[in-house]
Amino acid sequence: MTNRFLFTFILLLSALFNSCGSNSHSDGSLQLFSSQEKQFVHTLFLTEYLWYDKVASNVDYTLFTEPQKMIDGLRVNPPDRWSFFMTAQQYEDFANQKTVGFGFGFTADLQIFLVRIGSPAYGKLQRGDKIIQLNGEDASSPLIQESSQRVNNATTFTVLRNGNMIDVTITPREYSFKVSLGKIILQGSKKVGYLRYDAFTESSVAEFETIFTTFHNQHIDELVIDLRYNGGGSLAATSSLMDNIISNHPGERQMYLDWNANYKSRNTKYTFEDADLQDGNELTMQRVVFLVTKNSASASEALINALKPYLGEANVITIGEETHGKPVGMSGRTFGKNYYFLINFFVKNNVEKTTSFDGIPVTCKAKDNMDHIMGDTNESMLSTALYYLQNSSCP
Repeated sequence: MTNRFLFTFILLLSALFNSCGSNSHSDGSLQLFSSQEKQFVHTLFLTEYLWYDKVASNVDYTLFTEPQKMIDGLRVNPPDRWSFFMTAQQYEDFANQKTVGFGFGFTADLQIFLVRIGSPAYGKLQRGDKIIQLNGEDASSPLIQESSQRVNNATTFTVLRNGNMIDVTITPREYSFKVSLGKIILQGSKKVGYLRYDAFTESSVAEFETIFTTFHNQHIDELVIDLRYNGGGSLAATSSLMDNIISNHPGERQMYLDWNANYKSRNTKYTFEDADLQDGNELTMQRVVFLVTKNSASASEALINALKPYLGEANVITIGEETHGKPVGMSGRTFGKNYYFLINFFVKNNVEKTTSFDGIPVTCKAKDNMDHIMGDTNESMLSTALYYLQNSSCP
């Protein structure tokens, strides 16, 4: 069975933005977690869940007042760190790249590591800025969160940038964002295509198709894909991205989803598009470099793993630190206004290999420091990748 529209989710990226007001919409209402819904969730665990045979059959439903608490109480951990629920509105917002807030992620010491493309903060704040004050008050994570929820009310950020204090005014609002940016880097006589890719959303396919058209027309020699904060998403988008990276295996299997023993009929394969469906912007790369961290998960790891049988282990290069370690995925089920994503299957490549729960090791180690913005050739991870492409060795 082939299904190019099945979603698998891990919301690492959303979690990174929780503290800066990028969560999806909520009307503030409390919804009753009924006994019928609890029975529904328990049944999913006893049937479709990958580790169904390790779930207790007798459960006291009165112990659980919220969906996520029930999921946390029933899931098999380890290894399951991921099963979760979300509202229908959150699902739609993530899939369509819509949210509300400022649109940046920051560390515990209030240093910005990422600004969402197209967010209110984009072009104003930048990676590496350290937040000092908000409207003259000493900055803190709770204050940033509170300010992000004051939709359409401007906030003045005082940030430390390159040794200088500057003020930047940003108004949190509802917005649509992008998850991909592309550029071409000249390295001697070679052209290196650089793709920043933040999430495997359904809407992102149109974005990277445009970028690959540029890469194709400019005849790039090498390709670097920056997945350092990409926590995953749609495997259909993963499949489409593979179609753009290598085009000389039409119709062949890219990867497949391996369900539990009782649901083998749901095993799903993804294939390279047939030759007559190719639109002419596809590349035929001989090797690809990925920039990865512990926040590179799920579909990011599936992409790296799926390319190895076709390019060879030595030609799928990883730079940074070992990835998150999520070789499994989930397909959503709904009850009322809630979506439930429980781990359902292993994601395996064409030679039936999956990745480790410990993550994918790196070819070259590099720190994700914030001295430079993503895509800057002086940034540590990208500069390491460019060195490797030139020398076939780590710095």
